[in-house]
Parts: sequence; C-alpha cells; structure tokens
Amino acid sequence: MGDSTMHTANVLAFPSREDQKVIRTAVETFLSTQTGKTRELMLKTIRAVLDRYRISRFSFVDYSVCATREPAWSIIRARHIVEDTKCPGCGEYIYVFKGVVRILSIEEHSQRHYVTYGCRCGRIFGKWESAF
Repeated sequence: MGDSTMHTANVLAFPSREDQKVIRTAVETFLSTQTGKTRELMLKTIRAVLDRYRISRFSFVDYSVCATREPAWSIIRARHIVEDTKCPGCGEYIYVFKGVVRILSIEEHSQRHYVTYGCRCGRIFGKWESAF
C-alpha cells in the first residue's frame, strides 16, 4: 500500500522581513541624503543581502534589486514607468542640476535606455530615454 506519511516542504523565507527592511532602509537613506558614501553603502548592502540568500534579484512593490556581474555591487530597477519629466511623488523636475532626483541605474539598449530615478521624496520610477 501507499506511504501514509505526509511530506512537508522546507520553506525558507528569503530574504527575511528583517533583511528586506535592511534593503529598504539603505535605499531610503540614500534618497534622503543623496551622498556618494550613502550611495555606495546602499549598493553594497543590497548586494550583501542578495549574496546571503544566493539570489540575483528580489522585487519590492516599486522596484527590484539585482546583483551585477561585478562582485559586491548591485543595481536598482524601477517597476513604475513614467513618461513625464517630473517625479510622480512630489512633482520635482527630473532634469535639474543639483536637484532632488537622482539616477539610480541605467540599462543601455541600442535605440533607448531605461533609466531608474530616485527622488528625495522616496519615489523610485523609471523612464525610457533616447539613446541619442
């Protein structure tokens, strides 16, 4: 007759809620301070968490974090695309020198690039930009 014992899966919570909070806090800290040091710390913190769970990508509501080919680095990719030239959160213009909107990553393609922006207000959003 058949085996009557139940088999249960060993489900791992990865990244844990605490580690998800670590990633979000690193991103929020960079967006609020917008310094080179906090940017570097954000990208390395994200990569450390991804490496800890041996994953290359993890998604949040507004963005995904991804490991790069370079050791110890990562990128952020927005999940919300805009066509306007303003932050969808606070309305600040994207293209202002020394403004509150910063480029978080650029994915280069032949005709256009996908640029992920982050604003001091906390919003992360993407925009397709011309490659020319």
